[in-house]
Amino acid sequence: MFRFLGFVTQGFNFFALRKGNYLDKKIKRIQKFYQTEKALVTSPFIEQTGKLNRELMSTVFEKLCIQTDKKVIADIGCGTGLLVRYFSDVRFYVGLDLVLHPTLAELRDMHHQFIQADAQRNPLADASVEFLLCLDSFEHYPDQIKAAKEFYRILKPGGSMFLSIPTYANVAGLVKKIMERSGRYKKNTWAPFDFWKPEALEHFVTPKCVKKVFTSAGFKEFKMIGYDKEVVVGLCPWVWHPKMPGKAAGLMQRIFRLFARPLVSVWPQSSLHTFWKISK
Repeated sequence: MFRFLGFVTQGFNFFALRKGNYLDKKIKRIQKFYQTEKALVTSPFIEQTGKLNRELMSTVFEKLCIQTDKKVIADIGCGTGLLVRYFSDVRFYVGLDLVLHPTLAELRDMHHQFIQADAQRNPLADASVEFLLCLDSFEHYPDQIKAAKEFYRILKPGGSMFLSIPTYANVAGLVKKIMERSGRYKKNTWAPFDFWKPEALEHFVTPKCVKKVFTSAGFKEFKMIGYDKEVVVGLCPWVWHPKMPGKAAGLMQRIFRLFARPLVSVWPQSSLHTFWKISK
C-alpha cells in the first residue's frame, strides 16, 4: 500500500517528507505552460503520433551501455508516462512531474507510481533509486545545479542517470543568441521546436554547461553521443521555421543525411540533442 511522501513498500524506502516543498513563481509559470500546451515535451524519443520511439531508445541505451532490468528507476519529468511500458521489467518505477497527466491514472500499479513534484525539491529519499532518467526537461529547470544535486542525492552509490537534452553549441545556439539579444524573443525562450514557438523557459545549454553543472553536484563519469537525424536542425535550424517551404525543408534534410552520421560521431553537438550517461 502506497503512502506518498513518507512510505515503505515491499522493502523499499522511496519517499521522505522534505521541508520547503513549495512552488516558486518560475515553477508556477512553467507548470501553467505545460498545463495548457498540447505537447507536454518535444523530444526525439516521442514520435509525431505521440508514441515512444522504442527503437531509438534501445539504440541509444546500447551505445551508452545502459541496462535497466530489475532496477529501481526514477523518471524525472515523466510527462504522459510513455516510458512506463518500456520499463516493464524493473523492480520499481516512479515518475515525477510538475503536471500529472490524466493518462497516468491507468498506468499505476504495484510497480509503477507517479508523484506531482518539483525536481529541484525532490521528495524521493536519499540513495533510493539505482537509475534515473531526465528526458528533455532539464533545460527548463530554473535552478539546474540544485536539480543535479537532488539527482545525485537520490541515486545509490554507483548509480547512473540518462539525460537527453538540447545543445546550443552549434548554429542553433547562434540563432538563439541573436533572437533573444535582438528582443525578438525574451531571454531563455527561443527554441527551434514546434516551429520556433516560444518556450516557458529554455536555457542556453551546451555540453560544457552539462559537465560543469553535474560535476559541481558530485558526478564523476560522463559519456555523450549525438543524434544524426537532428544534425540538420543543429546546423540549419531554419528547416523548422514556420515559413520554410516544405519542399525546401525536405531537400535540406536529404542533403544533410549524406554526411550527418560521420559528422555527429566526431562532433556530437552538431546535433540539436545530445544523449548522456552520467554516473556517480
